[in-house]
Amino acid sequence: MKFLQAIFFLLLFSAACVPQEYPEIPKLKSNDFLFAQYQQEVQDSSMEFARSNFCVPNFYTYTAQEGDTVISLAARCSILPETIATVNSIAESGEPLAGRKIILPTSNGLFVPELPETSAEVLLSNEHKDETAEGLYALYSISGRNFYFLHGVRFSPAQRAYFLNPGMSMPLEKSILTSAFGKRQSPITGKWHLHKGIDLAAPRGTAVLACKSGTVQSAEYGNRVYGNCIVIRHQGGMESLYAHLDEIAVTKGSAVFSGQKIGTVGLTGLTTGPHLHFEIKQNGAPLNPREYLKKQ
Repeated sequence: MKFLQAIFFLLLFSAACVPQEYPEIPKLKSNDFLFAQYQQEVQDSSMEFARSNFCVPNFYTYTAQEGDTVISLAARCSILPETIATVNSIAESGEPLAGRKIILPTSNGLFVPELPETSAEVLLSNEHKDETAEGLYALYSISGRNFYFLHGVRFSPAQRAYFLNPGMSMPLEKSILTSAFGKRQSPITGKWHLHKGIDLAAPRGTAVLACKSGTVQSAEYGNRVYGNCIVIRHQGGMESLYAHLDEIAVTKGSAVFSGQKIGTVGLTGLTTGPHLHFEIKQNGAPLNPREYLKKQ
């Protein structure tokens, strides 16, 4: 059976690797003709896989609306969350999707990138490297990238935990905590005040990473105190701030993903040495970042 599948995939290979324009579903409502057609194809694909343990996906697109999440889209479309997540390079369940064109496959499975780019994709690729190396899976060119489609395969427990974990990750891969959250004497003015974040010392030019997916609320150069700084808005009224940056690699309004490089450690603003000043706020109130960051 696998031999026949391999021959079939070879016949499909040239077509699968050619980027295509997919039908775009205006609304995920049962009275929408294209959505009804998509739902029928999903049902047919599921029945075909149940009969033969094999299926070939078709693709549609949909522009996500405010409030759409991978979980809600999966429920509405009767497609697994991991299928939508992997074909759209969505690293975690809480990523903001509004305004983004989402690829909707008609078959369940995992889309493993030929060239992984994010931590989540590296994990996915490593866990399935033996399967993709066998040459039994066709490459599909989607949004300018090639993906192996592993029909019927689901997330492993490790992949699912990574995808569903809503925690924040460290904004620097390696650093030294030089000043904690709370009351302290300012090294600049000598006065006591509330230090609203933590200071993480690292060499100038070190990559600064988004601690969690969200939308860039501001990307400011030359703030008198914070220097070059970024504020990211996350779900649930939470914000994170990254200050004293050398370079800023994002723009206001852009969506960012957990672990994405957003800038570099610098010496801008009021600072006595290269470091990242990092804050977390909930509905405007400062929180201790160390209570929210995942241990590394």
